[in-house]
Amino acid sequence: MTTRLVVALSALLLLLVRLPSLVQPMGADQGLYAYVGDRIRAGQLPYRDAWDQKPPAIHYTYAALRTATPSDAAIPAADLIAAAAVAWLLYRLGASLTSPGAGALSALLFLLLSNPAFTRLAGVRLRAQCETFIAVAIAAAILLLARSGGTRSTARSVAAGAFFGVAFLFKYNAVVYVAAGLVTLWIWRRLTVRDVQAIGAGFLVPVAATLGIFAYGGSLRAMYDATVLYNMQYSGETYGGLAHFLRYLATFPIQQARVDALWTLGGAGCLILLPASLAQRDRLVPIVWVAAACLSIAINGSRGLPQYFVQANPALALAAGCAGALMWQRFRSTLGRMARAAAAAGVLVILVAVWRVNQFPKLIEQTVFDSRHALGWTERMEYLARYADDRKYSALAAARLGELMRARSGPQDSVYVFGFSPAAYVHASRPSASRFFWSRPVIVQFNAGRPGYGSAGLLADLSFAAPAVVALQRHDWYPDVQDSADFFLATAALADWLHTNYVRADGPDEFDVWVRRHPRP
Repeated sequence: MTTRLVVALSALLLLLVRLPSLVQPMGADQGLYAYVGDRIRAGQLPYRDAWDQKPPAIHYTYAALRTATPSDAAIPAADLIAAAAVAWLLYRLGASLTSPGAGALSALLFLLLSNPAFTRLAGVRLRAQCETFIAVAIAAAILLLARSGGTRSTARSVAAGAFFGVAFLFKYNAVVYVAAGLVTLWIWRRLTVRDVQAIGAGFLVPVAATLGIFAYGGSLRAMYDATVLYNMQYSGETYGGLAHFLRYLATFPIQQARVDALWTLGGAGCLILLPASLAQRDRLVPIVWVAAACLSIAINGSRGLPQYFVQANPALALAAGCAGALMWQRFRSTLGRMARAAAAAGVLVILVAVWRVNQFPKLIEQTVFDSRHALGWTERMEYLARYADDRKYSALAAARLGELMRARSGPQDSVYVFGFSPAAYVHASRPSASRFFWSRPVIVQFNAGRPGYGSAGLLADLSFAAPAVVALQRHDWYPDVQDSADFFLATAALADWLHTNYVRADGPDEFDVWVRRHPRP
């Protein structure tokens, strides 16, 4: 059996391990993206008709996923496809930088250690996030730059720039990867004015096309407010100044290495490649990519949300793979029998550390749990009950609320959830009565001085739409900000509107549910 076939079969096995995740429900963030995706499919625009802080690429991605299938399975399926794509790109990139062995090791480490099932709630919060698709785009861009020599150099640079632009449209902080791409070309001694212009031109293609869509829809200002102003406020809430930002940037990789084996191995790989780059500059490429990922994560804020770190996984796997291949080559060529035995013992210590950091028994247990449900051995509601945290996410509560809203409303009605359970709209197949279909922007009174924003803007939307059902989430944001139900009922104008037009109804324990007192005229 050839080495290439062994690598291919190993990669296939690691992908098959993820297949049971196809039965998992959407997380809270994913419910938000799915709802906006459905609004796009209905002919509406993000920000103008469905307000969210994420840049538009994630919403159009989910519109495509929801078009392919309305099932929750579209989300883990997209995540699985993205993982396979990154693994293939790493295989090609590692081979271009160091050796086929480096590419194979990078791809397999990525598939093994980036499995979301290692994390809380079996990874439902991580699958198909913005950073998932950023990872694919950046890996593709770096590979194109690695192969950009020769007569097709300009075309590949334009294509790499387009991938950088796509990553930017998923999250604006991903713009730092453009600098990483330029540094990478400098490392390879191929940085020219022509290539810079080509990358810039490629970057502008998807960005300009997106701006054109929103300009045509009259939604440019709404997009700017949501994706720039709100995100600057949201990120700035976590930092006390530049010193705090720099301190977090310097310390969070160490903290991640203590809880995520890919960060452990990737960090060690960077430490090995750095001195080795004195002999061969190409070895700096994974380090530059890791550094850009760390900067992008820090710009997002210091909340430490697990999805922020997903974008670094390919770079860390590449650093670990290239360093591992380099050390193996040196051991084979220079070490005697005793030294090789010591090296084998070192590898064993690393394997034990990886096992302990990433909690493989948890991965196995979760995969078995998902497999049992995929085989029909557990009921759906029983299965969903597992996916709930202490605060704002409960897959079971969102599903039950969706069923209630669907039953208590007609296809022509709107409904409203003031909280962070947007999956309920998706389950109910009902639109939100307000473009602020989740509560935090209203609670923090973002842009409250402008028409259409804050609690006054929400009240205007609700008064006009007269939703059939209103659900207030009881426990979601505290201590970050006030919980949704508490805020709504403590805001006199909103509470008066609710008590005047609605009566309480039974519903999931996580929500105060109200139904319209009188039929809408």
